[in-house]
Amino acid sequence: MTIREFLEEIIRVFKKAGVESPEAEARQLACHVLSCSPAFLLSHADDEVDDKLLLASAALINERCKGRPLQYVLGSANFYGIDLAVDERVLIPRPETELLAEEAIEFLRKGGARTSDALRDAAKALGAEPQVRAMDLCTGSGAIAAAVAANVPNARVVATELSPRAFMLARVNLRPYENVKVLRGDLFGALAEDDPPFDAILTNPPYIPTDVIPTLSREVKDHEPLMALDGGADGLDIIRRIIKEAPEHLKSGGILLMETGHDQGAAVVELAAQTGAYQEARIIKDLAGRDRILRAVRQF
Repeated sequence: MTIREFLEEIIRVFKKAGVESPEAEARQLACHVLSCSPAFLLSHADDEVDDKLLLASAALINERCKGRPLQYVLGSANFYGIDLAVDERVLIPRPETELLAEEAIEFLRKGGARTSDALRDAAKALGAEPQVRAMDLCTGSGAIAAAVAANVPNARVVATELSPRAFMLARVNLRPYENVKVLRGDLFGALAEDDPPFDAILTNPPYIPTDVIPTLSREVKDHEPLMALDGGADGLDIIRRIIKEAPEHLKSGGILLMETGHDQGAAVVELAAQTGAYQEARIIKDLAGRDRILRAVRQF
């Protein structure tokens, strides 16, 4: 069987099984099995596929056809250009969350919360940037923390996770980053009492209403961890806690960036306003024009 025939067969099987994006997922699976790039699939379409690889691919194809998400089948997902290990212990990182990471990286690269000119000038005189601090709550796979750590060298990142199983996987994914510390605990409860405040608190918390979860796709409701999905009756249980508790752990001028549901924008902005602790709270829309990220600035 040639690579072209191999790819066409995967597409055919995926379409029959009702996979939502059969062509794209078939290419991903073929690249994984053949350890090659998408460009290689095109340029070597007439090459023969080794029988051992065909045999190995059958089990993966079968898993996907049964509804297991492709990222779990392959054991990895790409987030902000970083390959992360993923399985049923953690949510699959999604493109919408990359918007949050991008906003955080831009803010931290500019120096984070208000930094004095004297401190900045002194650091630059020594050939360095002032250190900035970020916290990634409900880190899951560690995706947000990894993106920040990889793209802001002068950042010190604390990632927290309550689930012991997700915590172990986050430690694996964040091991390459010396500027990240991974803690297990319930939101800010993982911090020591003397931990200094942060320039940015970042989070993709559980925000799906409990009674909506059974209506989700089988890939989500049957495989992704309930603990990372279920936000309580209105989806805002964890969000309320974070909005209320975050100001105590933010520097003046620091920001809270939090992913929310597409229909929760007005509610989370109102929750931030009710605290009186934020000088600004607004919603950043995703690429589809839907409400997606709360950006709240701590009062000076």
